[in-house]
Amino acid sequence: MLKIGKLTDYGVVVLNELAKAGGVKLSTEDIACQTGLTLPTVRKVMKALVDSGLVIAQRGAKGGYRIARAPGQIRILDIVQAFEGPVAVTECATDDASCDITDSCSLASNWGGINQLITQVLSRVTLADIREPERQLKLVKETLPMTSMIDLVNLS
Repeated sequence: MLKIGKLTDYGVVVLNELAKAGGVKLSTEDIACQTGLTLPTVRKVMKALVDSGLVIAQRGAKGGYRIARAPGQIRILDIVQAFEGPVAVTECATDDASCDITDSCSLASNWGGINQLITQVLSRVTLADIREPERQLKLVKETLPMTSMIDLVNLS
């Protein structure tokens, strides 16, 4: 199964809370309370989000965390890369492919295109899109026309 890790998922949840707060800074305790995540998990998530530039941290009595950009400017790809690193569906899709059978595999070079497609989709979807179901439906319709959906159904 191809899926993102829990911390990436939690990163989206935390960014959603920060987006709701707008310019108001939230403490890790506030974020934990509002999301239902444990404090140690929130701290781990915040470190990755701050390190990636998606969140701004301010220390001190009036400190806290706030979202660095508008939700429409934060791509899901940015969030995934903050936690997972570069997108690579297989070893063949990485720049430093270290698969033992790459030299003899007739499909090794084909995974790069699939990897690019996934990366393009993740770069088109923003935090604003994931927060609004109507926007998600519109993206699906734009990305996957009905004719493609019919072709996919016929494959099974």
